Parts: sequence; C-alpha cells; structure tokens
Amino acid sequence: MTPNRRFVLTALAATLPSLVCGPAAAAAPPGTPARLGQAVNAAQAQGFAGEVLVADADSVWFEHAVGLARRQPDVAHKTGAVWRWGSVSKQVTVTMAMQLVDAGQLKLDDTLAERWPAFQAPNAAQITVRHLMQHLSGLAHPDNSPRDPDGVWSFYRRKGPPWQPDALRFCAGPATAVPGERFYYGDCDTLVLAGLLEHLTGQTIPQLMQQRLAQPLKLRSLRLNEGRTRAMAVAMDARRQPVPQPVMATYGAGGAMEGTARDLLAFNRALLAGRLVSAASRQAMWTGEPKWGYAGLGVWAFTAPIAGCAEPVELVERRGYVGGIQARNIIVPARGVSVVMFSNQADFDFGEIWQGKGFSHDVLAAALCTAAEGPAATLPR
Repeated sequence: MTPNRRFVLTALAATLPSLVCGPAAAAAPPGTPARLGQAVNAAQAQGFAGEVLVADADSVWFEHAVGLARRQPDVAHKTGAVWRWGSVSKQVTVTMAMQLVDAGQLKLDDTLAERWPAFQAPNAAQITVRHLMQHLSGLAHPDNSPRDPDGVWSFYRRKGPPWQPDALRFCAGPATAVPGERFYYGDCDTLVLAGLLEHLTGQTIPQLMQQRLAQPLKLRSLRLNEGRTRAMAVAMDARRQPVPQPVMATYGAGGAMEGTARDLLAFNRALLAGRLVSAASRQAMWTGEPKWGYAGLGVWAFTAPIAGCAEPVELVERRGYVGGIQARNIIVPARGVSVVMFSNQADFDFGEIWQGKGFSHDVLAAALCTAAEGPAATLPR
C-alpha cells in the first residue's frame, strides 16, 4: 500500500525518563528511550533540528529538542517551545466540523448550496462537506495565484486583517475540477469549511478553538495566528539561510494554528479517548481511501509494515509545512501512542513510513517494535 507521497503525514517523538518533564512521566517500555535516542542521533547527523515527543495515553516516553532554533546569535531548541502547526491545522478544523456532525447540525453529504447559500462558488450545489474534508471539492487553488519573486504564492502575501473574506472571494473563483472526481490538495477546501463553521455557529474560528478545544483540554498555547508575531524558531534551508516567509495569518484554519508539542499531544489523547468526537465520527475521519492516496477526513490513514513489528501497523498521519517549518503528527490507534515532531530545517527529509525507511519510520520502529538492543544512546545536544 502506497499512500500519496506528498501528503501522507508523519509525526514522531520520545525522551529518556530523566528528560521527561512533569508528573505524568513514567517509564517507557524497556529499551524504547535508548532506541529513540539513537534514531534522533542519526537524524541530527543528517540535518534534523527541532523537537521530538513520543507518548501513550498516560505517560510521556521521550521528549527532546536538538539543534538550533535561531542563528546569529545561536539559540538552541528547547522542549516546550511554541511551533507553527501548519496543515495539522486542517486536522483540528475537521475535528471541530465533526463535532457539529455529532450534534446533528451538519451532515457529511450536505452541500455548500444547501447549508451556505451566500457562498457563490462554482459547483456549490455539488460540493459536499466530505469533499471539503477530503480535498475533492474542485475549488480554486492558491497555487494558481502568481508567485512573488522569491517563490511565495501571492495568495499567502495578502494584506489584512481581516483575512478570511478575501480568501473566500479567491476560493469562489474558477473551479479546478468537477467535485468528487479529482484529489487536489489545497487550502481553499479547509478555508471554505472554516467559513461554513462560522456561518453555522455564528462564532469565529478562534472562538471555536477556545471553546471546543483549548478550554476543555486546558491547552494553554493553542491559537490561530491572526497577524501578530511572537518569537519562534526561524526556518532555515540546507545552506542555513532563512527561508522566505509568507504572511502566516493568510493560512487561516488551513495552516495558521500554533502551539506546543505537548498541546498537540493533548489533542491526540482527547481524540483517542473519545472526548472530542464520537467513535463513529472518529472512524469516518480515520478511514483512508486508497483511490485518493489513503486520504481520510483531515488526515491520512493507512497500514504500513514497520521494522521489528510482527504485523503491519495502522497509522493516522498528519503532516504540516508552512514557511519552512515542518510538523509531523502521528497517532497509532491500536496502541494509543502519539508521535509529534517539529523541525525548522525546511529541507530535512522525514522520509515515507510506507517505504520502510527515513526518520519517521525509524522513530515508529523505535517506539513500537521489538528490536535487538544496541549500545545505549547518548542523547544529541
């Protein structure tokens, strides 16, 4: 099985007991921290810099940060930093939409024309909520906007606020495909889904994030970038030069959420525990469609062989990339394990899990599978 290479998403992390912070820390399965340390050592030697977190439902197994967050002056990465979540934001937005499905306020097969007549996009009478969640809408695509001289699409250099109205006007432009006939990954699907949520609830996306996620889950760092800046890791390319930056707020509900690895872990745990959506909604989200590269609703869901595991492992993966910051969020439903990774190395290759190689695969193998013990790892600095 080979999920779509570009969009099958990954996330990995862990930490030796001595480095795990907080009262929830507990011993990981024997040998797991050492194997995770070896995997991070190897990745850092290949250019990885960032944060790695691996945990189950009750305890953090491994949590560590390596490399530089900024240069000149050099500032090292530290655990607990706020990161751009990038397209992990889509997973969050879909979850909030599924809460409306659970409440009977929305159906996956409802069309835009039925539920939001004021949004006058081509084919609105055929575009369903499911299409928006699975990138099958055929809406206009930001990648079709002109590129600025440094390569950033002009859609992501828009001026504001407000940001959403201008985005929706663009997304209501010429269609790129007939709804349901072509997978085309892009931000307009989620931006329009967010607009629909605001229309149905009378609340803004930041308000919904606070009421439905941050407050009940006690997420202290989660927020939507609405144009304000705060000190975070600087994205760097392979030459260690800063990456040209878009206007982060223009990504909206499709890519502008920010928070810590711990808050993303709390979100994963709540999904696994059934605290955010029903079991039926979670199953719908986490069912990957082979025809569309194993895309589920807001995530990719697939089964992959992992080195050292006796049987293939079912995975739910969400990947993010915005302004050179990479995010990986992986849930292992059968084990209740979450792997979260962030990096400010824009060119670092996490690999593809289904190919059985690369950093993402190696972290999963270290966290989930029995392997011959090597020498104890010295954690990278």
